[in-house]
Amino acid sequence: MLKALHFGAGNIGRGFIGYLLNKSGYEVTFVDISKEIVDNINKYKKYNVIILKEPVEKEEVKEVKALHLEEEDKVLDAFLEADMVTTSVGVSNLSSIGGRLKKYLKARKEKNEKPLDIMACENALFATDVLRERVVKEEDDDFITYLNLKVGFPNTAVDRIVPAVKIDKELPVDVAVEEFFEWDIEKNKIKGNLQIEGVELVDDLKPYIERKLFLLNGAHATTAYLGYLKSYKYIHEAIKDESIRAIVKGMQEEISTALSKKYDVDKESLMAYAEKVIKRFENPYLQDEVTRVGREPLRKLSSEDRLIAPLKLCSEVGITPNFILYGIAAGLLFDYKEDAQAVKMREYVEQFGIKKAVNVITGLEEESDLVEEIEKRYFELKGKLI
Repeated sequence: MLKALHFGAGNIGRGFIGYLLNKSGYEVTFVDISKEIVDNINKYKKYNVIILKEPVEKEEVKEVKALHLEEEDKVLDAFLEADMVTTSVGVSNLSSIGGRLKKYLKARKEKNEKPLDIMACENALFATDVLRERVVKEEDDDFITYLNLKVGFPNTAVDRIVPAVKIDKELPVDVAVEEFFEWDIEKNKIKGNLQIEGVELVDDLKPYIERKLFLLNGAHATTAYLGYLKSYKYIHEAIKDESIRAIVKGMQEEISTALSKKYDVDKESLMAYAEKVIKRFENPYLQDEVTRVGREPLRKLSSEDRLIAPLKLCSEVGITPNFILYGIAAGLLFDYKEDAQAVKMREYVEQFGIKKAVNVITGLEEESDLVEEIEKRYFELKGKLI
């Protein structure tokens, strides 16, 4: 049986990556920092994935196990035998995971000639490249030659909404997910024999990553930030608001036009994907709170993430990004007190003023036309709250 080692046993790890790997016949071992999650997985050796649709369905994931991140020897043993290593730990944790993988790979180089594929399944552009860069940093030619021959680092685009919805659980590690999922993998960087049900292997991943990050994640964040300003609790409520819906659909059209120009892709196919995204947001079974989707605004408003990256793309290809600007401005007004990044963002605005704060948060030039337009919409939206 093929063996998979997955770092990150949170909702995405259990409800998406681990679920698909298990369904595809892999023996799945999770690695996580949470002792509670690890202990519960090992206690029950299974969990349920509840698919939020009409009617609700339930699938059992069986014969799984877990290791605590600090069980170094056991994690190393599992790594030495793995056919595939995947992560869903959050982009900010990739560097530390990469440092661990470097150590494990050096041990594997001496003990196992079997090919290995390592994939970062994160919401970011080319996250596996980030992981690989940490692994190869300051390494000698012999180690890098080994990696080039035996270890694949394919980038991936992953998509499944896993909301923090309240469900009746049989087991404490049960998880609820939407029905839709997508997992695309760079074909030409694979070294082993990937056999994952429902995965699409593609020659050029960049259009898929940007389509998902911009048209789904960007639209999701925009819905959340505008919904928060209008005091909606859930995404499915916010997207039914005509003014919010118009902005979200408007930004999707701007982005689809820009992506179509950049990649010479049919715009109609991009808009069809965008329309499917809106339907997913409307799903009332997800009970997806706007504060969850909007969390960590400093990351989501950073230079290469879901709102600023498509803004810059539109500007580069000559598309006027009117609607995207509203999503960014709304994000800057996300002052949810239980989110540390939202609190920090408010401090930036109060300390520097809005234009300098936008520069610090997004990396955009303070005196640029884009920042000026963001500032206008910021005060426009803020004025409606007073």
